[in-house]
Order: sequence, then structure tokens, then C-alpha cells
Amino acid sequence: MTPGPWRLAAASALGTSHEKLGTPCQDAHACEALLSATGETLLVAVVADGAGSAVRSGDGAQLACALMLEEARALGGGIAGLSRELVCDWLARFQAEIGVRAAAEGLAPRDFACTLLVALVGEERAAFFQIGDGAMVVSDRDGDGDPSGEGGYAWVFWPDNGEYENLTYFATDPQAADHLRFDTADRAVDEIALFSDGLQRLALHYQTRTAHPPFFRSLFAAVRAADGEAAESLSGRLAAYLSSPPVNERTDDDKTLILATRRP
Repeated sequence: MTPGPWRLAAASALGTSHEKLGTPCQDAHACEALLSATGETLLVAVVADGAGSAVRSGDGAQLACALMLEEARALGGGIAGLSRELVCDWLARFQAEIGVRAAAEGLAPRDFACTLLVALVGEERAAFFQIGDGAMVVSDRDGDGDPSGEGGYAWVFWPDNGEYENLTYFATDPQAADHLRFDTADRAVDEIALFSDGLQRLALHYQTRTAHPPFFRSLFAAVRAADGEAAESLSGRLAAYLSSPPVNERTDDDKTLILATRRP
């Protein structure tokens, strides 16, 4: 089955705990389907979640998304040119920019702390890297063992909380490269979701350490069905869903979700 063009929906929503404290949303995201230097269609998706205890973490998350998208646009050779070593260079450039901004404002890089999730999906290959919690979920293209025929979903990296559930690692940490997880998939990925830790309890089943298929099937079905709908409209509907009572009853944190599908 030949995949169609990418359809995208992406949104970040303020958590109720932040709303009560009067603090802004500290999540950020970026998502774009672009043409690589090799002529390959390349989906780039980025999610960053600012640390709640860091005074400028929202700015750090915004910068992380902008810089990762910029690096991906300049990537020579498409995904074939991406390696763990190159990603470490991207991370070093991000940390250098954070250092400049922090010094100019009399702050520490830790004040801009954020997690980082990045997916680059080409025609027949994909690459993923992540520091910290949140997760990326991809479709099982063949749908083996799924009676619905829609296929299942699997996480790329399980959320990284270190030794304690309420702690994680940040892209601004001096040892961030030590906690960088990098992987590639030599197959076509036609559906992918990225989300911050505010949605982990809805999207993942912790007892079995699996993705929760009903959560993703219903959301992806809406994106697939909206072929003629602008991404802005889809993203607006997604933002409304993330701020809805059923979601807020299960999480009070900021929430970010990117959905991308090219299933016909």
C-alpha cells in the first residue's frame, strides 16, 4: 500500500495545576513535513517539556524545538546522514545557545531545563532520539495479531525517569549526552505520535509496559478522516481535546501531542 501525504495535528495545552498557579504552559512542539536535500519527503516532529521547577523552562523548550527543526532542515543526505554523533553535535549547539542566553540574563542553564523528543521519518527509514520522559509511539504497519486490521502501536523509548518516578533527565544537563537514546528503524513508518509526560498515564499502560491502542486509534482515525482539513483546524480540535474535562480529570500537567499519519 503506497502511503499518501502526511496529515498533521499538533497542540500544547496548559495543565490545570499551572492554571491555578498562574504559570504559563512550559511545553513546546514543532512539526513539519519538508523536502530533504536528497529529494526525500522528511517528517520532522519535536516535543520539549520544560521542567516545572525551572523559571525559564518554557523558553528552553521553545528554543529546543526551534533549533532541532532548524538542524533537520539543514540535514544533508536525509536520514542516511543522521547518526548519534551528529545528534550529540546538535545537542551541544543547543546547550551553547542556552549558555549564552543564561549568561546574558544572570541565570544558570538549569533555569531553562527541558526534556527533548525528536522523530525524523523518511520514505522507508526513520530515526528517533530522546532525553528524559514523554514518549514516541509508532504504528505496526502490518497489523499482525490485531483483529481490527488497523494494526497496533508500540513505543520507541519508555519514559526515562531515572531512579525515581518524579524525576527525569534534561537536554540542558551537562551530562545530557550520557542519557541520550538514539535508534533507527529500517522500515516505513506511516503513523507516529509524540507526547509529553502529561499524557503518559493516558497513552501508556504501565503494568504491561505497552502503548494503549484505543487512545491512539480514535485520535489517528480523526486525523486520517480529515484529508481536506487544514492542519491548523485539526490542531485546534486537538488543543480543545487536550483541555477537555475527561483529559484534565486524569492529568493536571501541561500536555503536548503530535499526531502524524500518511495512511491512505
